[in-house]
Amino acid sequence: MTVKNTPDGVIIAMPEDQEQQGRSVARLSFDNGLQHVTLRADADMTDLVQADFTGPRPDVWADGRNVHIEYPHRFPLPHRTRRATVRINANVPWALDVHGGASHLDADLTGAAVRSVAIHSGAAQVRLALGRPDASRTIRLASVRDLVIERPAGVPVRLEITGGATKVALDDRWFGAVGGGLTDWTPGDRNAPSYSVVIAGSAAGVAIKEST
Repeated sequence: MTVKNTPDGVIIAMPEDQEQQGRSVARLSFDNGLQHVTLRADADMTDLVQADFTGPRPDVWADGRNVHIEYPHRFPLPHRTRRATVRINANVPWALDVHGGASHLDADLTGAAVRSVAIHSGAAQVRLALGRPDASRTIRLASVRDLVIERPAGVPVRLEITGGATKVALDDRWFGAVGGGLTDWTPGDRNAPSYSVVIAGSAAGVAIKEST
């Protein structure tokens, strides 16, 4: 895998196995959390990943289709000057993994085939815009605050929160405060491909709505 440094970031070339491009899942992993990241899927890209960074540079490496972004521990996560714009090739199916906290993530993945999303620690100020799935997919999160998930019209979403929940909106339905967990669906055909959003912990300020 070729990783090329640029003045502002990195470019990761597409693996040579082009015949597997449409079938082999690529994985983008933030290994030490993220803050102020804009993530977009680009169908016009020929590279696998392109990323620009402001502030301290993370370490970026790739093993096949597994791309890792890791900020050194000497730069604590709440670094106000740290920002990143990451573009992924929308012609490749993707899995997104975030190990560590996530803050201010704006991920528009409507053009990509998303296989899974997992944020393994607390998350705040997160927007996930999702495309129409070809099969039912799962999004796994830890405790969240201020989460917005945008779904295509007619695609149902099953929401499961294992802890206490406040200020949860499923389309036009509103849950002010719920103790002991919450499980419910947005409207749609539950036998069709759908998304399952599992929050293993508490949630404050969750909105799941149709894309505009």
